[in-house]
Amino acid sequence: MLLRTRITLIVALGFAVLMLGIWGATLLRDRVAETQEAELAIEGQTVLWREIVAFQTSNLARILERVDSSAAFRIALGFSDRPGVAAAIRELGVNINDDDTYFEVMSADREVVFSDGGTANRYILDAGSLDRALKGEVLSGLRQVGANQVIVLTTRTVELPGKGTAVLILGRDAALGMERFARGLTATTTLVTLRGRVVASTDFRLWERAKLAITPRRPTSERMVLEGRNYNVTSIPISDISASTVGALVSFEDTTETVQATAFIRQSAVAGAIGLVLIGVIGLNVFLWYSFRPLESAIDVLQALARGDTSVTVGHVGNDEIGRIASAVLALRGNVQALAETRRQRERVRRRQEAVISAELQALADAIDPTDREEVLALLAKGSEGEQDDELRRVARVLHDLSRRIVEQHTRLSSMVVELREALITKTKLAGLQQELEIARQVQLAILPKEFPPDARVAIHGQMTPAREVGGDFYDYFMIDDTNLGFVVADVSGKGVPAALFMAIARTLLRSTALFERSPASSIRRLNDLLAVENEQMLFVTVLYGVIDLSSGRVTYVNAGHNLPYRITRAGEVSTVPSTGGMAVAVLEGFVYVEHELHLQPGDTLFLYTDGVNEAFDVDEKPYGEERLEDLLKSGAADWSVPELSERVLASVHVFERGAPQADDITCLTLRYFGGHGPRRTR
Repeated sequence: MLLRTRITLIVALGFAVLMLGIWGATLLRDRVAETQEAELAIEGQTVLWREIVAFQTSNLARILERVDSSAAFRIALGFSDRPGVAAAIRELGVNINDDDTYFEVMSADREVVFSDGGTANRYILDAGSLDRALKGEVLSGLRQVGANQVIVLTTRTVELPGKGTAVLILGRDAALGMERFARGLTATTTLVTLRGRVVASTDFRLWERAKLAITPRRPTSERMVLEGRNYNVTSIPISDISASTVGALVSFEDTTETVQATAFIRQSAVAGAIGLVLIGVIGLNVFLWYSFRPLESAIDVLQALARGDTSVTVGHVGNDEIGRIASAVLALRGNVQALAETRRQRERVRRRQEAVISAELQALADAIDPTDREEVLALLAKGSEGEQDDELRRVARVLHDLSRRIVEQHTRLSSMVVELREALITKTKLAGLQQELEIARQVQLAILPKEFPPDARVAIHGQMTPAREVGGDFYDYFMIDDTNLGFVVADVSGKGVPAALFMAIARTLLRSTALFERSPASSIRRLNDLLAVENEQMLFVTVLYGVIDLSSGRVTYVNAGHNLPYRITRAGEVSTVPSTGGMAVAVLEGFVYVEHELHLQPGDTLFLYTDGVNEAFDVDEKPYGEERLEDLLKSGAADWSVPELSERVLASVHVFERGAPQADDITCLTLRYFGGHGPRRTR
């Protein structure tokens, strides 16, 4: 059996199994749908019947309310005037002569006070129901008053003059509600009692033909075929005013058109599915026949190649897997055909390769030393007679000699490369050191304080420009408490990394000390003792540290060998701040520092700087000097903003230098006091 035939049979079997599975699932779904439909039908009809009964009892209750409020009815009933009672009721719209209407008045002693038929022995209510009604309970619902008679009634308890408590009972035949129920369902409806007697029916002949055996107390829903018509038969139990079942409502809903339409759709779907399966199987067989043609041709080619015949070829090649097999067979056929030609070309190619190798060896010999090159060329031109494969042997000897010479030359070049590599490593280390210095510079600038938090009492600004990647100058300002502000400018001896490290240590120790030692003299003395203990590098630092009381403007400061700062009044007067006579920090352990005070007025400015300003040199080796700095400050420093003052000083120094390299670190700190009574903004 051909492969395509087996595949077609397997697919057809799969389609058959799939269709059976779908058919079984459809039957199961239909059964579930029928069950759900039956439950919905029972629930829906039960709700509809309750609504109809509730609507009828509501109408009856409104009629009894009008009867109870009629004075003529009460007077006639009090005098036992039966014609008067009947007339009063008819005036209220109740026709007691109608066979479908029931009206009774029962007294507290269970006597019939009035009955619509004029008989006093009709009891619509049983004793238990009458007792409940006499107690004031309103009874509404169904009541079976005969073997095949069921009514819908409601009661009302009233007080009659001279007769005491009485119960008004008004009812209508349940067949009226059953007809409304049938119209609501668009179905035929029959009301039967518990004994199976028909109370009323909208199609009595259909009921007799159906010959149903129902259980009135249990709701049921089923389908049946009667005289070629399809019906949904639903039976729901109905309860009376005592909540006991009195019968059942049986409805016949004609579903012939729906069933026929459903059957037609199902038959059409089955026929369509069978047709699609047949078309699919036939189409698959045709497709497989067309797709397997290259495979059959490839088999023919392989069989011909096995016989040594290379004339057979594949006629059609596709892009699928079978087409790829056919293409591979075609490639195999081409390879077999080319094999013989390859053997014929081998000798010719070998001779060409020998010539090419010789030419390449000559070119390679040009890359070595001239002396070696001449020897290699001479060896290459020399022939050997009487040997087999003389050309290849000669080329091998030349290649061996040439490789030896190249190795020797490579050794010499390797020595040179090692020397160059060592020089490159040295250069790389220098570049790494430069990068580390740049990182240290960024870290040093990062530890300096940034902008001072806005405060209406003071403005402060610092600026530092290192002469190298890192410097030994630093400035700092910080709030000691809500009133006192500490500020400092310092200059470490030397430059570069040692000065930068010593600066970082001094700044950290001073800030931590100042938070516990409120006196500037005590803070500087403690800093001096800490730095002078193990100062093996003999570094020192000049410091000007002060504390300003922002509420009063009192400044307490210590000058440890630093440049004298300038005080600039609001009027523009410039003067130096007196020195306290202290030596540089870290020189002598145990040195006692003295602090001085000065009072700033609102608008006064303190300008602190390092010797990088006054000791800056131009291209002619002339110093900037304190006089030039004082002249600059007197030219309007009181009117400049705090950041602008430092920037103008730095710009003046750069202009003075005229391109000369910066000799030392330049640091400026400007503090302007505005008074201690302005509103203060929190940090």
